[in-house]
Amino acid sequence: MKTCREDDFFQLKSVGQSRMSPKKISGFSWAVFFFGVIMTIASFSGLNPSDGQVSILLFFLISINLLFMIVQFLFTVFFTSKKMAYKFQRLQMVFLSSIAVKFSLDTYQAFLGVSEGFNSPMYIKISALLFFIGGILFLILSTFRGIKRVKIGELRKEGNGLYNFQNSKGYVSIPFIFGLSMFGGLAGRYSSELANDATVFILLIFSVLIQFATALALPEIFLLMYCKFRFESFKVKIPK
Repeated sequence: MKTCREDDFFQLKSVGQSRMSPKKISGFSWAVFFFGVIMTIASFSGLNPSDGQVSILLFFLISINLLFMIVQFLFTVFFTSKKMAYKFQRLQMVFLSSIAVKFSLDTYQAFLGVSEGFNSPMYIKISALLFFIGGILFLILSTFRGIKRVKIGELRKEGNGLYNFQNSKGYVSIPFIFGLSMFGGLAGRYSSELANDATVFILLIFSVLIQFATALALPEIFLLMYCKFRFESFKVKIPK
């Protein structure tokens, strides 16, 4: 990345001035915060499980999450100020990267809480863990792919862009094949039991979809953050 020039990130500059402008990021931050609040409230059901045994892991995750959400709220309020959002754009991008990653994982906490509340069988929780790990690996793959596309010039003015899904069918199909295989295996092996855990199963599907979809979008955020730190021209001027 050090050998890349500013021209190699040309297409990201327009992104930073439009849908990822400081003002748009502020609005997105509030949406992500309230989404996290809803997921956290949903996870509280696990603190009063049907068998009376509270999961230490869930209690720990909720405690850490509540602390993080306090910090998240303070930064969200801070960047609601137009002046602060434009003045501290680099810090705002670090904040955006953090909450975007958190957003991709928030539903797993809700899933764990609901599954504990319903005393769901262990195979569902193990499946969720496998999906979670798979999503992390896919995020790493997506990030390295984004860096590679920068290096080969795909983000230059004449390039095909960061995604170019038409010529990236193999890459895009990875999460779908993985997800369908896993869910197909679950449905085939535990079809009778899944009927009793439909709510938890649907929440798991929702969690997986959000994590993998966000993993596709995060590399763009990471790269724009990199550009904000490296190139002064990527800092957007405050509108008059």
